[in-house]
Amino acid sequence: MSNDIAFPSPVGGVPMTSDFGPSIFFSLLYFSLIPIFVARLHNKHSRAVVSINAIITVIERVIIFSLRAWQSRNPAERISPSLTTYMQVSIGLPYISIAHDVVVLLRCMYVNSTKGPADFTDPQDSPIAPSMSSSMHPLSPFHSASLHLSDDILQHDDPKKRFFYRWFTDVLNLAFLAATIPGIIGNVHYSGGMDNASTANEVMISRYISSSIALSLILFAAVLVVRARKLPKVEPIQAILLLIILACNASSAMFRLVFMYNRTTSLTSLAPGSGNTSSEKLTFYIFHMLSDWLAVALLLVPNIRSIYKTGMWGDWRAIDPLPQEQEWARKRREAKARRGMLIA
Repeated sequence: MSNDIAFPSPVGGVPMTSDFGPSIFFSLLYFSLIPIFVARLHNKHSRAVVSINAIITVIERVIIFSLRAWQSRNPAERISPSLTTYMQVSIGLPYISIAHDVVVLLRCMYVNSTKGPADFTDPQDSPIAPSMSSSMHPLSPFHSASLHLSDDILQHDDPKKRFFYRWFTDVLNLAFLAATIPGIIGNVHYSGGMDNASTANEVMISRYISSSIALSLILFAAVLVVRARKLPKVEPIQAILLLIILACNASSAMFRLVFMYNRTTSLTSLAPGSGNTSSEKLTFYIFHMLSDWLAVALLLVPNIRSIYKTGMWGDWRAIDPLPQEQEWARKRREAKARRGMLIA
């Protein structure tokens, strides 16, 4: 497809013959995470769906890389407007949705830091598991000194801060819609910009707005993660994992911001800026696709439920449970414990 209208170059270009190998590789790489997710779901001690966007991204990437492998062997399909648009949507939005999962875990870190021993609950029965400081962790070198912790730390409980953290992270998640919506608009109308200069400009502007806002929010979330390291009950591994994931998200956002000013007059052009040169494909695969894979891998491979002291659904409550609910949960745990003793 070639015309006189210069439209935004497709991020990742279109699949050429040389893209067959990388497409197969990334399809298998993303697919390798699916059995791990299934295994996590099967084990009640690691069962969690707080990273739901990560597994959706994995499944979607398996599909698009399979399609890219097919397109690379079928030249006529490379210039399909509908497939090109689908590719741009599927490539351009997942890094933002992965950041949503990070905010969910960030919320768990902040909320757990406000909980005292009275709020310690069975992680399988509650959205928030027992809040345990690093010095109380069985694997901690300071475990033997846990009995010497100050009463202030052991008895700390702050419902007001807990409510504020929940409200604030809800707002932060909604703020990501300011990046998602322009991204959807810009990429969905991508094919329309191929033969309409006005639409082409709108696509470029929308995509830039999306990636700019996304990068700003990702960096802001990183600041919140760094700040969380000073909160009680927050372990270093919790912050480190989130910072690495956010760095991967930032890599995708910055790659897009650097590349998206390019325009082309043909999807199959091999001119610099078309997205189809060897160097442009290499940077796309490394700084966008590989960084996205690493982000989802860090959300699916580790035992997120154990690391972040969360339940299956994360901290889904807007407010603390009522006393009647807490009493019911306590009795259920006691009954469960009694059944366990009888079976043993």
